[in-house]
Amino acid sequence: MGTWSDWESLGGAIISAPSVASRVKERLTVVARDTKNKVAIRSYTDGSGWSEWGGLGGPVTYDPAIISAKPDLYTVYAAGSNQNVYRKSYTDGSGWATDWTKTYDVGTAWAGIAAASSREGRIDMFTLNSTNQVQHGTYLPGGSWQPLNNIGGTMQGTMAAASWSSGRVDLIARGAATNTLWHRVLSGSTWSKWRDIGSNIISGPAVATWGPDRLDVFAKGREHQIQHRFWNGQSWSEWKDLGISHTDDNLAAVSRAPGNIELFARGRDNKLYHRTYTADPSELDNGGVNDAN
Repeated sequence: MGTWSDWESLGGAIISAPSVASRVKERLTVVARDTKNKVAIRSYTDGSGWSEWGGLGGPVTYDPAIISAKPDLYTVYAAGSNQNVYRKSYTDGSGWATDWTKTYDVGTAWAGIAAASSREGRIDMFTLNSTNQVQHGTYLPGGSWQPLNNIGGTMQGTMAAASWSSGRVDLIARGAATNTLWHRVLSGSTWSKWRDIGSNIISGPAVATWGPDRLDVFAKGREHQIQHRFWNGQSWSEWKDLGISHTDDNLAAVSRAPGNIELFARGRDNKLYHRTYTADPSELDNGGVNDAN
């Protein structure tokens, strides 16, 4: 197995779970809601390290999401105070847009936003409605946002989504009536059934993928310890306890390259914490092509 770095504090004053995205392997950007209910942002670049904290405005509610659907593009999604979903984008050469744009005239979010991109320019977004039903909306390249649709499942909190191949999205959510994590796969336009991938969980999940047939899932156990399990193309690993680390809220994770995981958490002191996983070379040969359903 590979190795985890020590936790490092990235400071800040945040009151929501973080969200992280990487548009090119040399860079990543993390966002969260700050104490004034606005979006706080901090970025990392190889060779330069971490930027200072900045802000994208607001106000917003729940956990925001950041997604990169193209190498030159970031978009942040968040629910406003009226439960509408808003977005703000960054484009190389132009920087961040000045204003937030409403994504839906009809359709509201009653939980944090999760998003994944299964091919360049496409975004699949997930949230909950007022009765905790899972809502799914899709943006198609060159088109517009499709309406939010109820895809079944009664969940709680912010979900997590990732894509390891074109047309595929893996969605992880925590059950509303239980402390169980559920996994569902979108392949093209077809959804698999929900499948149980773990119990005794007290937070929403985080998920990252570094390539085909690899998923890494993180959540908090009953003792507030960080739990981790992965799909390697053949089977799910057992849950591994990564230790108690003064964390609150959901975690956030992203992979910048094969064998890399960047893991983020909000501490109970409202600061952002970060650690990195570097895989052993043997982990990169997963040897399997089976579905993680």
